[in-house]
Amino acid sequence: MSLKLTKLAKSLSFQLGAWYVGIFTFSAVVLFIFFYLLLVETAENKDRELIQARLNECATVFGYGGISGLQDLLNRSAKSDTAKSFFIRLESDRGTVLLLTAPENWIQMDPSAMETGNMSHMVWLRIPKDDEHDFIIASERLANGIILQVGRSTNSRKALLEPFRRNFFTIIVPTLLLGVLGGIYLARRAMRPVDEIVATARTIIDTGNLSARVPASVNQSELEELARQFNRMLDKNQSLIKGMREALDNVAHDLRTPLTRLRGSAEQAMQTAVDPVAREALSDCVEESDRVLTMLTALMSITEAEAGVMQLNLEKTSLTDVLAKTIELYELVAEEKKIAVITDFQGRCDAVVDPIRMRQVFANLLDNALKYTPENGRLKISCAEEPERIVVRFEDSGMGIPVAEQPRIWERLYRGDKSRSQRGLGLGLSLVKAIVEAHYGKVAVHSEPGRGSEFTVWLPKVAAVPFVG
Repeated sequence: MSLKLTKLAKSLSFQLGAWYVGIFTFSAVVLFIFFYLLLVETAENKDRELIQARLNECATVFGYGGISGLQDLLNRSAKSDTAKSFFIRLESDRGTVLLLTAPENWIQMDPSAMETGNMSHMVWLRIPKDDEHDFIIASERLANGIILQVGRSTNSRKALLEPFRRNFFTIIVPTLLLGVLGGIYLARRAMRPVDEIVATARTIIDTGNLSARVPASVNQSELEELARQFNRMLDKNQSLIKGMREALDNVAHDLRTPLTRLRGSAEQAMQTAVDPVAREALSDCVEESDRVLTMLTALMSITEAEAGVMQLNLEKTSLTDVLAKTIELYELVAEEKKIAVITDFQGRCDAVVDPIRMRQVFANLLDNALKYTPENGRLKISCAEEPERIVVRFEDSGMGIPVAEQPRIWERLYRGDKSRSQRGLGLGLSLVKAIVEAHYGKVAVHSEPGRGSEFTVWLPKVAAVPFVG
């Protein structure tokens, strides 16, 4: 489980989604803070604008009419509800209260809280009244030293902003959920062409199907363009590989007839030749002709299998019987190299296969194991039944195959550095893979240099049922 989570965390889709959610969340929080501060500033400015307007009016009247003029203004506006809500106070430079008018909710306020000290400019005070209201007071020193104070009761910041803060946490949860879902959707949508490219590449690697392509799209995004260029590259590669294979197959087909005639002529001449040197040379010609003809036959068989046109005479066959007959053919080779051949057959291991082709598969694997296993070595051949398939294993104690070479041993004519000293065509394992896959099976190798190799063949019990695994 932890491995899956680690793999998910490293995936580009997950990282894109995480970045989207992070940026979305950060933006939502910044937006909330911005609106929160804007609301605070707007409410504060609105309260101050009303008080400032009232203070300017009182200061102007006091400047022209003195205390009596200000008192007349207050008396004339006493009937106005808006005017009644203002607190107005005049204080001399010695601290004597010259005029005071206040709404009823101001009566119990402590006057010491309004002291502004030796002020030289307008001073704003916010004095808490209770849980829901505050007093806002503006104090200004007039030209003659008298201090004019105008105040008003307003909603407290805490009471005003508490619903906003509470609603934030109510809204932020579905907002973040929307961000997560949106991030996942957008990340998957953005990475869909990449996923399709990966799936197509995996299909080509796993099945060898060079005709696999990334699904076409009409979008013009950069990733869609990447997918189109990837398909163009696959088209070109398929065309080149097809041309190479066709050229090789044509050469193989065209050479078989003249080589067969050459072999027949050499064999006939060898029967009538008197000179021992000539007979030996003709014998070498026959042997090399057989070797090349075997190579050409193998190439043609591989081509037929890869093209899906190999003729298979399928019948229910005991694979243990095929293995036993194959081992019997190589018994002398094993004895000469003093290699112990151990068998572990569990039942008949019946499967619907072409017995002749299967004998080719097992013969190539057995020949390979004996060829690369040193004297006094060990070879174990096992065959077992599983619910829907047969498993055949060849385990040897040979030189092993380097890890870098293991994927290439199935290629046509490929021979590793350590195998070049051995006689061979480089087609045996290619033919094995082609025949096994023609039976909808699978073959794999596990090897460690110096510790031997294990070749495993999986074959379905029923014909034409692809191997899954």
